[in-house]
Amino acid sequence: MTRNGEAAALDDDGGTKPGNLCHTPFMRRLIRRLLRNKSIHRIAGFQSMGLALYAPKLYQYYCKFLRGLFQKHPNLIHTFSNSVFPAVTLNCGDAMTFEHCNIFNIVHGLCPITSGGHFNHVLGGHLYLRQLHLIIQFPSGATILIPSECLDHGNTPIQTGETRYSITQYAAGGLFRWAAYGYQSGKSLLAQPGGEAVKSVFDGVPGSRWKWGLNLFSKYDELAADRAAVVFQSA
Repeated sequence: MTRNGEAAALDDDGGTKPGNLCHTPFMRRLIRRLLRNKSIHRIAGFQSMGLALYAPKLYQYYCKFLRGLFQKHPNLIHTFSNSVFPAVTLNCGDAMTFEHCNIFNIVHGLCPITSGGHFNHVLGGHLYLRQLHLIIQFPSGATILIPSECLDHGNTPIQTGETRYSITQYAAGGLFRWAAYGYQSGKSLLAQPGGEAVKSVFDGVPGSRWKWGLNLFSKYDELAADRAAVVFQSA
């Protein structure tokens, strides 16, 4: 598993700035080679466009906060120029992911996963979503977007002699808080006059923010207009 360009998650009481992950020289060379691959670059753009097409309001939310983040912190590596996501995980080899939940990702966000390799998707490589009681055939070349922070997920083993890869993009929830708090930690914001009021505007009333998050997903009769707004904004 290799990763690059991830701006680190931040706790509300922490003072750490967003930063790039550190790798050994060998891993840096390998990651850079992978990220320069045209096919991987196209997949990253396809995943980002998937978010724009099926969750356009959420896509605009990502753009609002993450573009400002990279402008404020030019030292951060934006992994792909054609993607709104700030981080990527590349699973290489006979990739099998045990059931897990990405607790540091933005809770109301979506993570795109693309499967690759040569394997029989009827016999293995299925995506399973525990809370939904679903086991889904996930053939090579398929892409899905899931709320990876609140949905336990994993995939089943493949057969002997087969290969499977995956590319996943995501965004840490701490990055959005850092941007919303004026590019600082919650602890730093609360130490300033009026900081508690600013923080509460973004955080919302305890126990109610999930309702706000749901409103970032378009209803069926809103989807066409929301998509059009994203296309117009990007033009």
